[in-house]
Amino acid sequence: MLDLLCGTPEVPPDRVILGHLNRSPDLTDHQWAARTGAFLAFDGPSRAHHATDWRLPDALRALADAGHGGQILLGCDTTTAGARSVRGGPGMPYLLTRQRARLAAEVGPEPVAEILTGNPARAFAAEWNR
Repeated sequence: MLDLLCGTPEVPPDRVILGHLNRSPDLTDHQWAARTGAFLAFDGPSRAHHATDWRLPDALRALADAGHGGQILLGCDTTTAGARSVRGGPGMPYLLTRQRARLAAEVGPEPVAEILTGNPARAFAAEWNR
């Protein structure tokens, strides 16, 4: 897919976000994807995909250790971002409270702060012609 976007249309790889990487918890695939220069979006916890959620800290740590921490993005299970998330289930509140604390303890507070603030700022930045 990245070849289709970055080949003929010449989309710069740092303007591409590859999503749902943790649904395939192969760390070698993650490293390959990171070497392209694209941003790597990992989903937050999900009731539907809880089998791979516990692997998230290891995946993030491996990417950060390999120098790709600046390409990591985190999302959340937006299908449960309503009432259940307020009670501690998946969703944005869970990502920013429970998941953030867990990742900071396992990956480090500085990389997690960059993943949650600096990386999205760069990934979604736009230059406007005035």
